Amino acid sequence: MRSSAILVKKRISVLVTPRDPNPYQELLYKGVRDAGVRVRYASGPTSSQSVNALLAPALLIWYRVQGFRILHIHWTFQFDLPWAGQRGWVRRLMQWWFRFYLALGVFFGYKIIWTAHDLLPYPQIFNDDSRAREALISNSRAIVALSESSANELRSLGAKRVHVIPFGSYVEPYPLTISKEEARASLGFEPDDLVAILMGRIEPYKGADLLLEAVGRLPLTSRIKTMIVGACNDDAYRSELVDLAGHTAWRAKLNLEWVPEDELGLYLQASDIAVFPFRVITNSSSIVLAASFGLPVVISDLPMLRDIPESAAIRYTPTNEVETDSLLSALDQVERLSTEEYLKMCTAASEWAHRNDWSSVARQTTEVYKLVLSSEAKSE
Repeated sequence: MRSSAILVKKRISVLVTPRDPNPYQELLYKGVRDAGVRVRYASGPTSSQSVNALLAPALLIWYRVQGFRILHIHWTFQFDLPWAGQRGWVRRLMQWWFRFYLALGVFFGYKIIWTAHDLLPYPQIFNDDSRAREALISNSRAIVALSESSANELRSLGAKRVHVIPFGSYVEPYPLTISKEEARASLGFEPDDLVAILMGRIEPYKGADLLLEAVGRLPLTSRIKTMIVGACNDDAYRSELVDLAGHTAWRAKLNLEWVPEDELGLYLQASDIAVFPFRVITNSSSIVLAASFGLPVVISDLPMLRDIPESAAIRYTPTNEVETDSLLSALDQVERLSTEEYLKMCTAASEWAHRNDWSSVARQTTEVYKLVLSSEAKSE
């Protein structure tokens, strides 16, 4: 017992991988550092992702020598080699390399923690992402789920020691300097337009094409306009979206490039509602971001999104990936909301997004760190 108390009082050192531009990590680790935890990102020493992936095991040893005892894994995209394309042998090799990485971490005494942002990566990374996930689950001393829905799914997959720590609000990184009216005017919208936004990294599984197809089928009398905002790195999908936008009778605005954080608030400020026609999803910081700005959401009725309250969302059940009747019906429902109904949804969205602040997220995460270290001491 005494050795456990001494261990917990020692400074906790956490190695984080990979580093992502999403504000989630820095909003989290600011509070974790304030609690006295030493945090380092396991970023490679070069600008080449392939070289850094090769050197990842060596970095584990380097940081372990410096006293780091927790390896906190958020995603696995650092093992995706940009030049590999669809080469199966590369994916098999990197799947083996990832398993070796995990085994080496355990061998050198790291306590592995996984935050399950995605139950499976999108797009595919390894030859068998499910097997890679099994290795990650079996080697993790604790798993952080971002919602009860994803926690239940993780438990069904055999995960133990699952801790639910939801997102905090995303207002802070996206400052607002102009009014809603000014934001709308600067983007070319009329006062009576009903502006629907889909933002974040634009990839096929997020259904931007479904939104454009539905908007293209709206009656001429509809007030709905839409914006799709965020980097789209898939050239074929980008071309598809541009083509679909051309058939929406000028209802769609596309910005398929990366948008700086200080500009994204402009798009959110100009919007009335956010639409996320996901084909598949585990968690979405984009939904939390939209709700943080008081935007109700239109979402596909997927199991992983059941934590979003009914009072803040309009759900629809997709018939398949081609038909957009159900999404079109949901957009029509948005347009028929009374002012009172709409404002109630705005309030509910904001309250849900602000139910957990980042200081609480940091505190809960730090407690997980302490728990895995104290459990080790007790076992010794």
